[in-house]
Amino acid sequence: MEELISDEILGTLKYYNNAWCRRMDAPLFNSKGNLILVVQDDDKEGVLDVQRNAYNKYLQNANTYKSSVPQLIMNYYNWFFQEIEKKVTMDEEHHKDNITEELLYDMMSIWYLFICRDGSFGYAFGCCWDKDNGLAVLLSESEPRVISRTQLENLHKLNDPLLGLLVHNGDKSWTGLKQHHFFGELENLEIELEGGIEEGITSAQQKAYMEYLQKENEYFREFSKMMLTAYVGDPQQVEAMLAIGPKINVQTALPKTLYIDKKGNYGWICYTAWNKSKIGVLLSEKKIHLLQSYQLKEYDKQEKMIDEVCGLLFRGYAGWEKIEVVRLAGSVYTMPVTIRTYDDPVSDKQRESYKKFLKLNATQWEEIKDITLDYYLEGYDNFMEYIDIPDYLKRENVNRENVVKGLLEFTELFIKTNGRIAWLCECPTTDDGLAFEFTNGEIDLISQIDII
Repeated sequence: MEELISDEILGTLKYYNNAWCRRMDAPLFNSKGNLILVVQDDDKEGVLDVQRNAYNKYLQNANTYKSSVPQLIMNYYNWFFQEIEKKVTMDEEHHKDNITEELLYDMMSIWYLFICRDGSFGYAFGCCWDKDNGLAVLLSESEPRVISRTQLENLHKLNDPLLGLLVHNGDKSWTGLKQHHFFGELENLEIELEGGIEEGITSAQQKAYMEYLQKENEYFREFSKMMLTAYVGDPQQVEAMLAIGPKINVQTALPKTLYIDKKGNYGWICYTAWNKSKIGVLLSEKKIHLLQSYQLKEYDKQEKMIDEVCGLLFRGYAGWEKIEVVRLAGSVYTMPVTIRTYDDPVSDKQRESYKKFLKLNATQWEEIKDITLDYYLEGYDNFMEYIDIPDYLKRENVNRENVVKGLLEFTELFIKTNGRIAWLCECPTTDDGLAFEFTNGEIDLISQIDII
């Protein structure tokens, strides 16, 4: 039997799926159906006055919400486009540079106006790129926020005097939103603070955020210099470019999230355009360090050390590991670095080898193109017998500009226990893999088994 109630403010409501519901005579945007009112009541205790007040507030401001929400969703789509395009197949018209409100609505379905038990409320949507969590706009705050539908339905929020509105992500973090200037433009920056629903955030996290705000411009300049050096290679040229201003800076590693753990360690999680992935940038130590994004989030739990020469290292399978952003033969890579030590500390020989790597700037790695081309052409007739050579790597088409990208997959920078150092890469012409060793100051092409 249907359970119905008649409320003087909310009208006739039917109990369904832990909430009181009814259809409203209020279609939104491109919706063919009417908006559904959903009033949360998990324990079937009845509608609360705070929920009635929330509904009245919504009605009073409905036109404002309807006009402001589309731009909020559009901003969200543009901000998270790199993550969204990984989840769904998109036509060119759905690219962030081409998207219109009408096309965006075609990717969404508008479901309901959701009123939480505490009187918070917002629109909830379905979206094709996240069918499990959906999308929502929390309207009841002074600054409306785009969150997930799941977060709205299970809303836990707190207002911090420094960090502003924080909403729990349902896992183990509180999330906020700030706008900061990166590369001379105003960009969204998500603030993520480690912490459970009951424990909230710590004083160490508040202190860390204050420190971040004081040093933000310094961090960004140093990070820009680090990324430009990977691209350009010449430190003097980098300094000249930085002196011109932010518009010339490479926009290929954009900070998306500021992560702060319970103990106050913090850093950016950045989107990297060269491989459409993410890297971590630890900011809270004396120097900026690059690391994997998961290592930033688990920083306090990882076995690690900061070496005077090699920088921040994490314990790996047979020694110590880190990452570097490098340009090899004209292409940029996020490259793992393996320092094989087994149970021994990093040796002086290995530190000297790493110094050699630091002295070799990006332009010097152009030599890899010539070495690879010579190797390929010398063995071409033999390779033809057992690999399927694509047209662009046929003898008449191959050149120094396409041979590396077409043939090699760089996997890591490897430093052996005796100090030998090389770039390791996979190649279809050999099952053993190749390596570019530069222990003696010159780049030599060898088999991986000769150094590993």
